[in-house]
Amino acid sequence: MKKYLLICVTYHSDEELHHFVESVHRAAEQVKEAMQVDIEIVDNGKENRGYLGGALPIFNAKAKEYDFVSISNVDLELVPDFFEQLVQIDTAQIGWIAPDIYTDKINRHENPYMLTRPTKRNFFIWNTIYSCTWLYRLYHRLYLIKNKQQKVYTACTIYAGHGSFMLFTHNFIAKNPELSFPGFMYGEEIYMAERVRAAQLTVQYQPTLRIANVGNISTGLVNQAQKSAWSKESLNAIKKIFF
Repeated sequence: MKKYLLICVTYHSDEELHHFVESVHRAAEQVKEAMQVDIEIVDNGKENRGYLGGALPIFNAKAKEYDFVSISNVDLELVPDFFEQLVQIDTAQIGWIAPDIYTDKINRHENPYMLTRPTKRNFFIWNTIYSCTWLYRLYHRLYLIKNKQQKVYTACTIYAGHGSFMLFTHNFIAKNPELSFPGFMYGEEIYMAERVRAAQLTVQYQPTLRIANVGNISTGLVNQAQKSAWSKESLNAIKKIFF
C-alpha cells in the first residue's frame, strides 16, 4: 500500500480548511485499498512562520515514511478521482508532480507554472518590480492580460509547478530528507525546482490530477508592500544560493 502525507498550511481560514479536508477524505475513500492518506495541519494563525517555514519541519520529520508528500494551501478542493489518477502515474525519474490547478473566478489553469529555468536577467527584472508597488501592480495586470488566452498542455516536463499545491515523490524525498527555505514567503516554486534539479530528477505536469482553486485566502490578508518585501528577500536569497 502506498502512503501519502498531505501537509496543509492554514492562516485564519478555518472554513476553507474544513472544505479542503472534506475533499481530501472524499478522494482518499476511492483508493482506501491502495493508498493510505494522512493529513498534517499547520496553523500559521497561531504563529506565522511563513508557508514553507511552517510546512518543512513536518516534512523533515515525517517525509521519509511516505511515498508521496504534498505541501499545500487550504483554499483548494481535490477532485474525487485525484488519488485514483495518482496511483496510475509512473513516477520513475520524477521528483515533483504538478497537477492541474484551475481557478474558476479568472478562468485560469495555474499549471504549468514555469516552463523553463529563470535567468539572472529575470531576477534583475523581478527585483526592480518588487522595489516599486505601483510597478508591481502594473506588471501583475499586464501579466494577466497577456496570459488570458492559455495554451492547453498535455503531460509534459516543466521547470516548476505552482506553489499552492506541490506534490513530491519518494525519489525527491530520498535525495532531500531535510529542507530549509531561505526566506519567509514567495519564491517557493523556484527553490523546490532547484532542489529537484540538483537531485537530477524532473518536474512533471500531469493534467489528469485535478484541483479546484477556490481563492487566495492567506495572501489576501497581506498588504502589497509586505508581499513585495517578502518576494525580494526570498528571490535574492534563492539567487545567491542557486544562480
